Amino acid sequence: MDTTTSPRQPAFLPGGPEALFAVDDFTCSDGEVRARMLLGPWSDGPGGAGSIGVLADNILGYALISQAPGERWSVSTQISIDFLRPLPGNGTWLSARGRTVHTGPATGLAEGSVFGEDGQLIARSRQWGKFVGRGPGPDVSSDVDHGRATAGVLTGLRQAVGAAEGHARLRFDVADELVNLHGTLHGGVTLWAAGLVAGAALSTLTTALNPASITVSYLRPLPHRDVAEFQAEVVSHGRSLALTRVTGRNRAGKPCIVAAVHHHSLG
Repeated sequence: MDTTTSPRQPAFLPGGPEALFAVDDFTCSDGEVRARMLLGPWSDGPGGAGSIGVLADNILGYALISQAPGERWSVSTQISIDFLRPLPGNGTWLSARGRTVHTGPATGLAEGSVFGEDGQLIARSRQWGKFVGRGPGPDVSSDVDHGRATAGVLTGLRQAVGAAEGHARLRFDVADELVNLHGTLHGGVTLWAAGLVAGAALSTLTTALNPASITVSYLRPLPHRDVAEFQAEVVSHGRSLALTRVTGRNRAGKPCIVAAVHHHSLG
């Protein structure tokens, strides 16, 4: 049975990832969280569709926070995005809205939608969250200067991806601009990076398929100033369907995320 809680107005605290991916205009009314995003070069090419991860993570995470029992915070344990059609071109605004559909004493589930400027449904998203004792305090990540966030960071990450024969790899520092208010790699940035290496791996075998879904399970945090290494392997591909597995590890080699990325033919 769902735990009933009274909706509260979450404190929106955008940081570096929101600046990088041009996510803003947060509102919450009657438990529904809304935001928007401007598409840019980070949304292009193989794996670019995952760029809406920061937008999705924000609306779903804040929706969970608005319904969390006992004024608690929520951290992502799984995020999924299903793509109903390709993203529109750069310079296009997307809007999104999310709402909590279940809360228990320790976990919650939120669902959301992403729309184009014409109101057309672009993607559906889902997030499982784990409720933790409190939100970030005023001194959390005080050494992280989110004001330094520039799109050049994303360009550098895209250029750092190496791919060959159905495999891809991306190794990067968990820099200031990439972390959330808890000082760990932002869940939406993680989803984008997973989609990026998955798309790069698949592009070495075929360019005929389109993103269908990305599902990321968050096993342990990647803290600020750690080193992340994402490796992708195409498990199966054919003329109409492909599956790629992505594992993200920390500097010590421990798995931090596992993702499944599906591609399919729109024909």
